[in-house]
Amino acid sequence: MIFFGYAIYLLLAILKFVLFSFYTNTAFPLQFLLMNLAGMLLLSSWTLLIQWKKRRWIWLTLLFLHSLLLISDLWYYRYFEDMLSVSLLSQMLQMSDVGGGFMALIRFQDFFLFADVVIFLLILFFTRKKTYEVTKKKRKITAGVTFLIGIVLFATPLTYSAVKDDKWLVTHSISDMRDYYQLGFWGYHGVDLWRGVIRAIESDDDLTATQQKMLEKNASENTERSHKKPNILLIQLESFQGSLIGQKINGKELTPNLNQLKEETLYFSSFYHQTHEGRTSDAEFITNTSLYPLKSGSVYTRFPENEFGSLPQLLKEHGYDTAAMHAYDKGFWNRDKVYENIGFNHFFSNKDYPNKKKIGMALNDKNFLTTSIEHMETLKEPYFSFMVALTSHTPYEIPKDEREFDLSGYEDSMLKRYYQTVYYVDQAVGIMIDELKQKGMWEDSLIIFYGDHDSGLTNEGSEMRKEANVESAVDAFELDRQVPLFIKQPNDSSGQVVKENGGQIDIAPTILDMLNMDMPYMMGNSLLDDESNLTAFRDGSFRYNDYYYEADLTEEAGNGTCYNVSSEKKVAFDKCEDQIEKVAEQLRLSDAIIEKNGLEKINE
Repeated sequence: MIFFGYAIYLLLAILKFVLFSFYTNTAFPLQFLLMNLAGMLLLSSWTLLIQWKKRRWIWLTLLFLHSLLLISDLWYYRYFEDMLSVSLLSQMLQMSDVGGGFMALIRFQDFFLFADVVIFLLILFFTRKKTYEVTKKKRKITAGVTFLIGIVLFATPLTYSAVKDDKWLVTHSISDMRDYYQLGFWGYHGVDLWRGVIRAIESDDDLTATQQKMLEKNASENTERSHKKPNILLIQLESFQGSLIGQKINGKELTPNLNQLKEETLYFSSFYHQTHEGRTSDAEFITNTSLYPLKSGSVYTRFPENEFGSLPQLLKEHGYDTAAMHAYDKGFWNRDKVYENIGFNHFFSNKDYPNKKKIGMALNDKNFLTTSIEHMETLKEPYFSFMVALTSHTPYEIPKDEREFDLSGYEDSMLKRYYQTVYYVDQAVGIMIDELKQKGMWEDSLIIFYGDHDSGLTNEGSEMRKEANVESAVDAFELDRQVPLFIKQPNDSSGQVVKENGGQIDIAPTILDMLNMDMPYMMGNSLLDDESNLTAFRDGSFRYNDYYYEADLTEEAGNGTCYNVSSEKKVAFDKCEDQIEKVAEQLRLSDAIIEKNGLEKINE
């Protein structure tokens, strides 16, 4: 019975992994299966030393705890497409404020992850009167052999990676999901915990010699070549996808005001969000610092006081009055600390806005944007005003009396709410533009609107995906990653569609380019120069020229598929090969700047 009972325990645990992969639509390759089995053997082999009466209840407890961690990973993955990490502990207290969005991720079938607990409980019930005597010596031998098998299964692929000098394993890893596929579920969480402990007890703050040279080489003097200082308005629109622009539903434009804005601005049709687990805070951070997000957690909660060479700080040094505007609690996601640290003179939060109708988690965007104009009028010119809109935040709650858009024919209730909030936000943008024009604050200002990230409704099988006729990996990438970017140049009302690809990391360099200012160390590039932009994402995928590289996280680093964006077809790997390691180097360097406070070190 010692082998039969243990086999049942292992089988139920492995079946849970299969169910988890099915729910998350993640791969389940053979190596992943073996690594998960190895993890189970290593974690549970000690239970074979214990007599049957106690051992069976320990197995039941382990199955329950396993299911608890799995379902937590499942809900987290649905929102962030990544796994939980101990580095997220600093932002867990912030999650309660957006709980409605996470509640929308919970589905009834998720609790089938606990079905094995019920099955095992039934087995215990039917075998409750049976006893199985096994000698202590045999239990020791069985436990030892099981532990040894686990070590062999776990160590073999890692040894193979070490021999091949694969850099993903320890400090050079750029993706939690690659760690997950390479180490298995328990291996990932174990190594993640180990790294967290090491970070807590040891301070590895030194840059490598290579990182030091790269930072010093690319840093530039903080100089200005023009005295023209237009007011700058930078407006971040919540969960605003590129697919919304120009979209018609039942014959009516979903974003008529933003569609019209294309006639007066530079509109970037191949612009992408580069956010990761920090989502909205990532978008703010990337845009204002031209650095990449972390592979785990948010910079706002993990490193809020480090030096980043930010856009508001640079503008402040050149005489700009700088202000951030966000109609929510000042301390939410550490924004009060971060905004002050990166150079904002003022932070207008919920206490500075009228107590009027809330939509979703905060004041509606119509009142937010118009009140923000009033705050701007109190600033000293020239000013830089950064606004974070919130009405279209998941789970897209909007009062029935504000649901003005005809969405007959749609079935997904969340998608319908999303479109209603988008239509509302577009109206808010239109009202804001009209008021800026009436007050003479539009014409000679540099004004930028952009989306922070996708809606979270683009996953495979979703109604949005079907509506968008996603038929290829390129289609899926464009739907999931593309966000709008509008740039209204000072004293220029001509419209132009810019097809050159770029990402949020390029916004700050573009602004500085338009102001004829040299930038401090930034990892992005101006969207208006003649250079091709390398638009990288946290998992190692990227867009470059007319190619899209999709990293395969189930394989060793450097493996993936190269696509031609225009034809949407796979092309020879060498079309993308030269950029793969460049992307990895950029991500590692950005991590070093953030985690080791690298910019402060080179400025000492």
